[in-house]
Amino acid sequence: MTNYFYKLIVRSSIIFLLFIFLLALLFSSCKNNRARAAKIESKIHTPKDDAEFEKEMSIVLKQDVFTFPADVSDSAKYMSWHELAREVYKQNEYHPIWVNKNVLSSKGKEMLFFLSTVEFLGLNKALYHYDALQKIGDSLQHLHPKVDYNLSKQLDVGLTRSFFQVALHVDRGMFGDTLRGINTNFKNYKKKYTDLFSELKTRSVENIISTLEPENPIYNRYMAALKLFVSKNNISSNPINIRDPKTDSSGAVQDARKALVYHHYLVDSLKNNDDAYSSALKKFQRDNNLNGDGAIGRNTIKALERDNSKKFQLLAINADRWRREHIVKLPSRYVWVNLPSYRVRIVEDDTVRLEKRIVIGKVTQKAATPILESAINQIVLWPSWNVPKDIVKNEMKSFKGFDVIDENGWMRVIQPPGLNNALGTVKILFPNKYSVYMHDTPSKSLFNSDLRAASHGCVRCQDALEIAANLMMMDTFQITYDSLKVLRDAEIRTKVFTLQHPVPVYFRYFTAEADFTGNLNFYADVYKRDKDMIDFIFNGRKPRITPGREKEYADSMALIRKKKKMDSLLIAAKPKEKI
Repeated sequence: MTNYFYKLIVRSSIIFLLFIFLLALLFSSCKNNRARAAKIESKIHTPKDDAEFEKEMSIVLKQDVFTFPADVSDSAKYMSWHELAREVYKQNEYHPIWVNKNVLSSKGKEMLFFLSTVEFLGLNKALYHYDALQKIGDSLQHLHPKVDYNLSKQLDVGLTRSFFQVALHVDRGMFGDTLRGINTNFKNYKKKYTDLFSELKTRSVENIISTLEPENPIYNRYMAALKLFVSKNNISSNPINIRDPKTDSSGAVQDARKALVYHHYLVDSLKNNDDAYSSALKKFQRDNNLNGDGAIGRNTIKALERDNSKKFQLLAINADRWRREHIVKLPSRYVWVNLPSYRVRIVEDDTVRLEKRIVIGKVTQKAATPILESAINQIVLWPSWNVPKDIVKNEMKSFKGFDVIDENGWMRVIQPPGLNNALGTVKILFPNKYSVYMHDTPSKSLFNSDLRAASHGCVRCQDALEIAANLMMMDTFQITYDSLKVLRDAEIRTKVFTLQHPVPVYFRYFTAEADFTGNLNFYADVYKRDKDMIDFIFNGRKPRITPGREKEYADSMALIRKKKKMDSLLIAAKPKEKI
């Protein structure tokens, strides 16, 4: 037994010593590799041929990749670009991907040029360190035929990092979340982007990145307009100031003339052609979703003072909204509600079948109309209105004309159908967790206002009955707008029509969009969501975190994470009532 323990101790000792030896050998090898890489990086010389350059760069890159931080967190569901770069360099046996002894390979030149044009994709070029990479390339070019291996390493790794970051931003958006900031999270996408990276040998960078963009006609028109804007304009900052017309009316007009020239609505600000100026200002107002009255009001001044730099930032963050919400495809027919435009469109085969003005939710956390997607499945003629409890509690001063019902101690207030009903003569329903819908209204005057945010969350529609008739005609109902009007006017009685083929409906928030002719339109940021995105993406500032903002981001991210099938949205509980 003693002999057995003796042999066991000896064997364990040998194994332990062997482990220590191997550890020392590994440490020595690592130390030697670091020393070799450091020695190569410290020298600037002319490699005798491509093979020598490749060999030495591989040593430098392998050591650099070995020291990448392990930015992976399962608990935070986060992965940085380092993990993807580590993978592709390993697959490439640590050979340089973008550089050669003549500074940049053909693929490296292609990648650097592509970074110089990312503004055509609505991206902030500064996020990809283009200027720094270009300076490194220039420095290496000045040294050529000598090679600075440290700078070459920085250029190669920098271009790899930029490729992955551009791919992520085109695919998922630049705007990340309220905690981390710019989107740098490759969790769940490692294989997708490393597979794309492997295609660089046979495909161009531009072609690979383009496969990540949404493919639908609204987005395509918008991006075509964005690219045209960038190609035609200097997007550097050029502050524009319009004097207050209340204190200096002639000065305000003079400033407005110059601004209209800047925005390409007038040819020459010095020609005092009042008719040309008035026509140009009215057209500018209409293009910016303002009433074309020719008066220099507060909202017109804001639009006039928006220079090309600010315009580009708006175009960029709205392209980012498309990418974050990931609307890849659109059906052949749908209802599109862009909240800041204050318009609803019925679209069929990429043609606007009907367009009407709308009133959306007030600028408060509780009343703002949410971003959502669902499918319209019911039209209600002469609806009643179940008044929400918070409106009963905070806003109602009289119950005259309302039915009040006691339900186990709870007061339920209902406004019966009629000409004075808050929902008007028609209600358009679609399942959603926010209990919002579209409806008519007896109060028509707001449809002529510039800013139309006045409801409790639902969308009030101009000519709602015409919208309902179009939806029914697109379905199986043998009905026209005129015959629906006759049916409405025959008697005040609630009628419910269920669509056999529910029509997809999208509520979105875009403060810039291209119309169906390809022209760019800019809208007022009614819910004040642009500033945080601009500060985030262009100024490196994290947004103010408030309960309202968190809900907004959560709603938006929920759409990204949960793309439910449209059929599932048709299973709905009895809707609560808002207006």
